[in-house]
Formats: sequence, C-alpha cells, structure tokens
Amino acid sequence: MRLLPHDRVQRTMAVGTFVNTIGNGMYMTVMVMYFTRSVGLPAAQVGLGLTVAGLVGLLAGVPVGHLADRRGPRAVTVLLGVLSALVMTAFTVVHVFWQFLLVAVAENLVASSARAARGAMIARFGGEEKAVFRAYLRSVTNVGIALGGLLGALALVFDTRAWYVALIGVNAATFVASALIALRVPRLEPLPAPPGADRWIAVGDKRFLAVSGLMALMNMQFEVLMFAAPLWIAKLGHAPRWTVGALLIINTVLVALLQVRMSRGVDTVAKGVRATIRSGWVFAAAAVLFGCIGWVPAWAAVVLLLIAAAVHSVGEIVQQAGVFELGYGLAAEHAQGQYQGLFSMMTGGAMALAPGVYSLLCVDWAPAGWFVLGAVFAGAGCAMPWAVRVRPPAVLAAAEAAAEAEASAQAQAAGGGTSVAPPAPVAI
Repeated sequence: MRLLPHDRVQRTMAVGTFVNTIGNGMYMTVMVMYFTRSVGLPAAQVGLGLTVAGLVGLLAGVPVGHLADRRGPRAVTVLLGVLSALVMTAFTVVHVFWQFLLVAVAENLVASSARAARGAMIARFGGEEKAVFRAYLRSVTNVGIALGGLLGALALVFDTRAWYVALIGVNAATFVASALIALRVPRLEPLPAPPGADRWIAVGDKRFLAVSGLMALMNMQFEVLMFAAPLWIAKLGHAPRWTVGALLIINTVLVALLQVRMSRGVDTVAKGVRATIRSGWVFAAAAVLFGCIGWVPAWAAVVLLLIAAAVHSVGEIVQQAGVFELGYGLAAEHAQGQYQGLFSMMTGGAMALAPGVYSLLCVDWAPAGWFVLGAVFAGAGCAMPWAVRVRPPAVLAAAEAAAEAEASAQAQAAGGGTSVAPPAPVAI
C-alpha cells in the first residue's frame, strides 16, 4: 500500500482524515473516564445519554446528505468541521446530566451529518475506484485512531481533569485543522438531478434499503471484538485479560495492511455481492471459534482467540470491500450524499442494538449463541443477491440501462462491430 495516493486531492483528503482521526482516537479512549471520574456522572447516566444521543443523531444523515448533494460536499464538510470543534469544546463545560445530554445529542447530530457529507466527497473525488479510495481512508482511519488511543492512554495514566480537558481540546483542534485542510479540495458544482427524479430518491429506493438493511446487520460485526469477545472472555475467566488488547491489535494491524489490497479486485456490484457472501461465511467461522474457547484449556483458549480474531478481521476486510462497492455502485450519482447518509443511519441503528444483542447471544446464551450469531452473519451475506436484484427507482433504473448500453457500445467498438449483449447489473 502506498503511503499516500497519487492524486493530489485524494492525498489532501487522506491527510485531513489522518489528522482528525488521531483526535478521535484520543477522545474515544478518555471519553467514559472523563464523564464519570472528572464530570462526576454515574456510569448508568453516561450510558443512557450516549445511547439516546446516538439514536437521535441518526436522523441528520439523510437531510444533510441531501444538502451536500445540492450545495456541494466541500462547503458542508468545512462547516461541519467547525461545528464539530465547537460542540467538542462544549463538553469541557458540562457539569450535570442534562447539559451532557444536550451536548452529546448535538455531537452525534454533527457526526452523523459529517459522515454523509464525507461520503459525498469520496464519491466525487474517488475517481473510477471509489471503493479502493474508501478502503484507503479506512486504513488511514485505523492508524490514526490507534495512534490517538496511545496518546489518550497518557490521560488515563495521570487521571486528572487537566489531562482529560487538554485531550478533548486537542480533538476539537483536529476538527478545525481537518476543515482547513478540506478547503484545499477543489469546489465542485452539484450534479443536477435528472428530470423527474424524486427529491428523496434514497428513501424510496427499495433496493438500496434492502441492501443497507443487510449491510447494517453485518456491520454489527464491528462490536464483536470491541464488546462481545471481551465480555465472553471475562465470563469464562480462564483466558488472560491481555488477550482483549491482543484481539484489537490484530484487527488494527490486519485492516491497516490489507484493506486496500483486498479491496482492489472488488470493482463491480457483482463482485461486491460475492465479497459479502464470502465475508458472511468467514464471520460464521470466527464465531464458531469464539464459541469453542470454553471447551479447551487456558493455553488453547488463547490460541483459539487469536486465530478467531485474525479470521474475523479478514472477514471484516472482505465485507467492507463489498460495502464500499455496493454503497457507491447502487446509489444515484446526483444523490450520493443522501444515499450515504441513509446507509450511515441504518448502520448506526444496528450498532445501537449490538450491545444488547451480544449480551444476550454471546454471554447469556453462550456458547450456543455464538453459533446462532455465525448463522445470522452467513444468512445475511447469502441474502445479498436477492436484495441487489430488487428493482431500483425508475430514474436510477434508466441511468443503469443507459450505462449498460454505453458499455455494450464500447464493447462492440472494441470488437470491431461484433454484437455484444449488454451485461446484467448483477451476475452472481
């Protein structure tokens, strides 16, 4: 993997992402400890506030994504960067629960909006390989958050309000820095909507809703290593606690090293579907490995956990390659922000449910619950061909038909006039 992309605009976006995710990594590391130990809120209130804020924040994705489509994603991204800095700074003056809840809601609304605008930016500047560029940014994000996490650990060591506030302030500064970097990205005019296009085309796109629903279900896999596995390890008690950190390190390293490489071949919707199917079976295999650790001695449990983490990480890489291709390939070009906002909203809703689901399946019902979870992942992956074949809205279907006709004409020209049938949208 290249350290930086060839394209200047893509390099600029990568640098902005790296700067911002270092700050995010610091904040994620100290967030809970700051609110409980420094602000003095009970852990239950912090959990409740973050859950409510996360659910409310999902509502911003589609309308702000639509705004990015109509006004241009760069301007919206810059504005949201500044707002993010202001909201993050507001956390340093929170003292009681209602203040915390208001700021947390504002922070999640802005964050959800920023993801939608960022998706539109990637769509416009990703070139012919949007999914590969998105994979590159994901690798950059993982590295940035890991570095930020190491810096955030310093605040946990000193455990003082001054350190917590300082790191939150640094995170706010990275939002401003990222917004300033985004100003170096060229301004592009919004793509005009085709005649007769629905204003809220993404919401009415049954195919994209079906695909997004399955992808949201599969994206719950992000919480397996962060939440389900640590709880399962703690319940069993015969594997050392350091294995929890080892699982996350394995995941971070593999994603950083392999995400771009394994995404390059996933460059059509059909390949995105096949990647999703494969990832479902890989997740199932990892879930079986996790479920079996209670049946082996401690030393074997450690080995199984490390193998399971590696297998799960490979599944995550393959699945995200499919997500990138399907997320952009099935969206209307003139409404990429709206589509990415919808996808982000559905994934966020599923992620909000993940802790409760995993507490039940992977702890209370374990080990059988792990096998059920694996079957769910495999089933969701295998259902993707059906979802992709759901008919899209008329305007989007017409655009796809035109693209197929153009591809057929190019193939005929390349073959010296030989008749070539237009390719089907998805050939599984």
